[in-house]
Amino acid sequence: MTNLSRKFEQIVNRTLTNVILPVKTAEGILVGDVLITSQGSAKNIVKSGEIKYQEVYLNSVAIKIAELLIGKNHSQQADTLYRLDQEYGKWLNESQLLRSQYEKATANTQHDRADVLWAKYQQSRDRTVSAKSQLDALAH
Repeated sequence: MTNLSRKFEQIVNRTLTNVILPVKTAEGILVGDVLITSQGSAKNIVKSGEIKYQEVYLNSVAIKIAELLIGKNHSQQADTLYRLDQEYGKWLNESQLLRSQYEKATANTQHDRADVLWAKYQQSRDRTVSAKSQLDALAH
């Protein structure tokens, strides 16, 4: 074995020891000793049989929080991700509600109301997209 191949093997082994791959189980997704369970579109994060975070909306955020819970002293970063995910969920739900109200107003030929609802929907949608892009940047 050459010196170069030994160095390459050491780098690969060091890298692989720091990576914990998610594993799909019957209960949910297991990341180390943290379980991610699904309730519809929301996910719960469970560690040691105790729910640590409820109703996480984005899969990437749930996996990142689980990875942070495996490590030590990362609870502040996990809390920040969770708070931002909850904000994303709030804007997502609001934009969906406004969109359905807009469609009802349009169907009932309430054009003035529909115009106001469409403007509110666009603002909410923009906030949703902004929150999601911010979360994606933090989760990776």
